Amino acid sequence: MKNNILIPLIIFFSFLSGILGNMFLSFLSSWKFVENETTKTVIKSDIQSLENNITEIAKEISPSVVNIIIKKDLVVYRSDPYGFFQQKIGSVRQKIGGGTGFFITKNGEILTNKHVVSDETAEYTVITNTWKEYDAKVLALDPLTDLAVIKIKSEESFIPLEFVKDSRELNPWEFVVAIGNALAEFQNSVSLWVISGLWRSIKAENGTLAWLIQTDTAINPWNSGWPLVNLNKKIVGINTAILDGAEGIGFAIGLSQKKIDFMLESIKKYGEIKRPLIGINYTLITPNIAQELWIQESYWAFVLEQENSVLAGSSAEKAGIQGGDIILEVDGIKIDIQNTLESQIQNKIPWEKVKVKVKDKNGKIKNISITLSEY
Repeated sequence: MKNNILIPLIIFFSFLSGILGNMFLSFLSSWKFVENETTKTVIKSDIQSLENNITEIAKEISPSVVNIIIKKDLVVYRSDPYGFFQQKIGSVRQKIGGGTGFFITKNGEILTNKHVVSDETAEYTVITNTWKEYDAKVLALDPLTDLAVIKIKSEESFIPLEFVKDSRELNPWEFVVAIGNALAEFQNSVSLWVISGLWRSIKAENGTLAWLIQTDTAINPWNSGWPLVNLNKKIVGINTAILDGAEGIGFAIGLSQKKIDFMLESIKKYGEIKRPLIGINYTLITPNIAQELWIQESYWAFVLEQENSVLAGSSAEKAGIQGGDIILEVDGIKIDIQNTLESQIQNKIPWEKVKVKVKDKNGKIKNISITLSEY
């Protein structure tokens, strides 16, 4: 009798367990589906928000970005049928290159790269995003960095772009939007880049370019002068160079409102862009030099122990720096082969104060403040 009751009970509970199990699995599947759909919705929403932000940035910034056309007179020759002799018959003005710039004042001053407008024998034409053309005059070339300011003559009022207060506010892996003239042909091109690294130094034709922003872009020829804009619609830098033989490694000069204001004031006051001066002759200590001098430091700036190694009346002399001192840091950044003293000062502006860590001949560490002068 017991066995007769037990068997139906086992069958019933097995059946019930199966139903409950299926219901539970169905619930889990449904929950996972809802979770996946929610995740997809969030991701889609974030991407849509980023897309809308980029669209707003492009619409707001584009009217202030200009196309710079470089024109030059090229000599035209006539050859005999056999190509032995050539006779000059005149010249023709042709486009030989181009770049990008952007308004930094409402009166028509434009910031661009020095290498875009450095040819004194060329003429420069600016084309706005409304396709109006203006002749441009070079106001000043920065002697140390790849920056230049040009101006167009017009009674119109233009929209200057806004800069970050301090370029040190940037962080790696931030998004930046770049707008410019691609290949000197495709105006108002827009790209979304990532900041790959900060404050890099690279070798350039006329020395070292320092305090650069590294991006993940492949910069093409004639893509110079593109403004880099953060997602708050503030300019953080200007496109300047690529690394030879590499792809996806581009560099931009870090900018700030303070730097732009100084450049404009310097041009107005002196007709040129003045540069900061600390006033010392030094050598970068290498391990070999350190061994010769019997010092432990390496890759720091050693103030030479010779006449006029500290310029009379200079900022360095006023701050008490002497021959034989070793400059260890500037504003908390260690001086080394990547961050030379020159590159750290190059990023500053005259009359700006810098904090310098110095080790004197007796091994005493001093923290001093230096107000940079100008030259």
